[in-house]
Amino acid sequence: MSSLSSASSSHALRRAAGRGAPSSIGIVAAPGVELVFLGAVTGLLACRGRGNLGCVRRGIVCAMTTPTFADVDAALAHQDYRSALAMLESLEVVGEDACYRRDIQAAACADRLGQYPLCEEYATRARAYGDDMADPFALIARAQRRQGLVADAAATASSGMRLHPQSPEIARELTLSLVDLGRYEEALPVSEIATDGFPDDVELLMAYGRLWAPVEPNGAQWAFGCAKVNAPDLAEAKFAYDSFAYPLKGAGRSSYSIEMEPAVAEAYRRMLKRVTFGLDKAWIFAIVGGFGAGLGYLLTLRIMTDELALFFFLAYAACALSGYAYAFLQIALFNRTLPRGVRLTFRCLRKRFPELGSSVMDFVRMIVLAGLILFTLMALTR
Repeated sequence: MSSLSSASSSHALRRAAGRGAPSSIGIVAAPGVELVFLGAVTGLLACRGRGNLGCVRRGIVCAMTTPTFADVDAALAHQDYRSALAMLESLEVVGEDACYRRDIQAAACADRLGQYPLCEEYATRARAYGDDMADPFALIARAQRRQGLVADAAATASSGMRLHPQSPEIARELTLSLVDLGRYEEALPVSEIATDGFPDDVELLMAYGRLWAPVEPNGAQWAFGCAKVNAPDLAEAKFAYDSFAYPLKGAGRSSYSIEMEPAVAEAYRRMLKRVTFGLDKAWIFAIVGGFGAGLGYLLTLRIMTDELALFFFLAYAACALSGYAYAFLQIALFNRTLPRGVRLTFRCLRKRFPELGSSVMDFVRMIVLAGLILFTLMALTR
């Protein structure tokens, strides 16, 4: 599972450790086996593994407990969530606090492993011990959202926010769910709580930018910019940021709403790929054009005239400029997908992709060099 969606599960793993199990008397019987003696306890809750909740009243219970919470914590320290989950599922614990810790940690591990139905099951069990903790609500909501149950996730997170109005974990899930449902007005206030708690969460930042784009362009640009910094390889983040930092000509403060249209977005990606290819190879066209024109000039030197020499020079120029002509053609074709009065300029594209500037300089150097060689050749042979 992506690290972008693991914030609440990490928080759950840390906070669960704070709710310790009731005291017991441990008697070491053999290496790896501990006998736990619980005597004369009234109303004590005993939990054994997944799906085995029960109560023990007035009696003596001997339980062989392998592994322990210490073993689980060691696995979590190494981020071995699969082993930790396996140990938690076989763990025998006694007392409500210990049962809560076991279930919430199991839910968080399942979340990290992408086992969302199991995460929802364990988090629901953890919530049954009381509504005083925020983690179960956040984990249930995310598990539901990851399973495509976005409306259920929003309802779960909304219930959690009423009980824990300042919880960034629940606010995160509620924001993402409401944005997915298109309920932007409801998501606006809670999104501030979420981003305050998770300022580097890329998934949340992308949703925040999308949410605030029509309301506060500066806030949306900040969110997309942070997402771009935290995830440099995420093309969507750069795409969205550029629409605010370097909007299309004629679009005003931002061209985000225009460029996010599926047809426009697809045309932009296709155009960018072709323009990059054309500009990267332009210097090769210049070299090939110069060599071809020079060779043709030498082969026809005996019948050379001023008109024929001009033809070879113009042929070189056309070949050398073909890469740029191809790039500008692609930009023009892309502009046909935009609304009237809005267009992408080459200057804007260079601002969005400064590396294109190096391609321009390579081209200029090659065209000057090849042109100078061709001109010198013509001058020396006339």
